[in-house]
Amino acid sequence: MHHTGIEKVVYGVEDIKSAVKFWRDFGLESIEEDGSHAVFAAQNGATIEVFPCDDPDLPPPPSVDAQSTVREVTFGVRTSDDLASLKDKLSAADALTKEADGTLHASDPLGFGFAFRLAQCEPIKPDSIETNVPGNIKRLNQRGQKFDRATPLIMSHIVYVTDDLETHKNFYIDTLGFKLTDSYPGRGYFMRCADANNHHNLFLLDPGKGKRSFHHLAFELGSIHELFGGGNNMTRNGWETMIGPGRHPVSSCYFWYFKNPCGGAAEYDFDSDVVDDNWQPRQWESTPENFAEWCLGEGMGEALLHKQIQNG
Repeated sequence: MHHTGIEKVVYGVEDIKSAVKFWRDFGLESIEEDGSHAVFAAQNGATIEVFPCDDPDLPPPPSVDAQSTVREVTFGVRTSDDLASLKDKLSAADALTKEADGTLHASDPLGFGFAFRLAQCEPIKPDSIETNVPGNIKRLNQRGQKFDRATPLIMSHIVYVTDDLETHKNFYIDTLGFKLTDSYPGRGYFMRCADANNHHNLFLLDPGKGKRSFHHLAFELGSIHELFGGGNNMTRNGWETMIGPGRHPVSSCYFWYFKNPCGGAAEYDFDSDVVDDNWQPRQWESTPENFAEWCLGEGMGEALLHKQIQNG
C-alpha cells in the first residue's frame, strides 16, 4: 500500500463564524467562505472543510457527546491501483462508497469516518531559518527572524480517543496498511501512512474512560520562532491554550495546542522526527514526563492528555 499522508479533514460545527475566525487566526489560507461552508488550506494544499453540524451530507460522528467535531479525514494514495486494492480490503466496511474519481469513503470499526483519494498535496520547500551556536555561526551581524503569526506547512497527524484500542489499531495496520512507529503499551499506538515520513499520521489513545471522540489535529511549522509567533498570535486573538508550549519526547517535537471551536484542539508542531522503514518502534511507559518533558499552560483540565495516559 502506498498512502502518503493527510490530505483533507472535514468538520461539522455549530458556529461557522467562530470556526472561520479560528482557522484564519491559526494561519491557514482562506480558499472559500460563503457563510454555510468554508475551506482553508495549509501551504502544501491540504485542506480543512467546515460545514454546519446538521448538514445531512456529512458522515455521522462517532459519538453524540460533541456536536462540533471531525467527521472525516482523507488520506492520499499514489496510484489508482492503491485505490482498487483498498476497495477490495474495505468491501465489508460500513457504508463504503466510491466517487467518480475513485475516492473511497467509509467508516472504521468504531465509527470514525475516513476516505482515500489520489494524492493532491504538493511537496514544499520552506525557507531555512539560520541559527547561531557557539563554534557554528550561521547568522553573523543579522538579527534573528521574528514571526507575528504562523502559516502551517502541512497537516501531519490526527488523534482519536478510543474505547476499543486493539480492534481500532488492528484495522489501520492489518486492513489499511499503516505502520506502527511507537506505542504506550495498552494505552496508545502511533502510526504512519506507509509512504509517509511523518513520525505519525494517526494516534489512537485509550485513556480507560469508555469513550470515543476526536482529540486533536496537528500542523507542522517551519521553526521554533514561528511556533512561538503563531502561539502568541492565537493568544492575542483570544483563543485559549489547551496545553503548551512544550516538547514531546516520543516524537521529539515542540508543540502548542489550542482549544478549537470546531471540536477538540489544533496543534502547532515543530521539529518532529522524520522516519522511514529503518525506524525502530519503541514502547514508552505511560508517564506524564513521556508525554511532555516540559510544558506550560495546562488548560485541558480533566482531559489533559498526559493525565489521561497516566491515570486512565
